[in-house]
Order: sequence, then C-alpha cells, then structure tokens
Amino acid sequence: MYLSELTLWFGWVIFYGSVALLIALVAWGLFFNYYQVPLEERILEAHFGKAYLEYKNKVSRWFGKVQH
Repeated sequence: MYLSELTLWFGWVIFYGSVALLIALVAWGLFFNYYQVPLEERILEAHFGKAYLEYKNKVSRWFGKVQH
C-alpha cells in the first residue's frame, strides 16, 4: 500500500516536473520508512508474536528478496 502511494507520488513528480513534489515524495518516503512502518511492525509484533517475526524474516519490507 505504501509502495503504491509512493509510486503515485513519483508519477506526479514526473508529470508535473515539480521539484516541490520531489521533495515531498522524499519526505513522505522517509516518514513511511523510519516512522510509520516501524510503528506498525511493533504493533503487529505485539499482536501476533513469533508468527509475525517469522513472516517478517521471510518477506522483504519494500521489494522481494533474491532467491539463491
């Protein structure tokens, strides 16, 4: 969901060619990555415990993991 929103913002940056939107995109991305997502992960960890930690170790936060 967050990745989709950031992708939409990136599309607006390209469409409008706006430096202000680019700055907003970077700020929004940093907010998601360093505040919102960790907050939600702590809540999920408290609610689901070990099952969520196992899931979190298997799945990448933003993009898929490379299989060897």
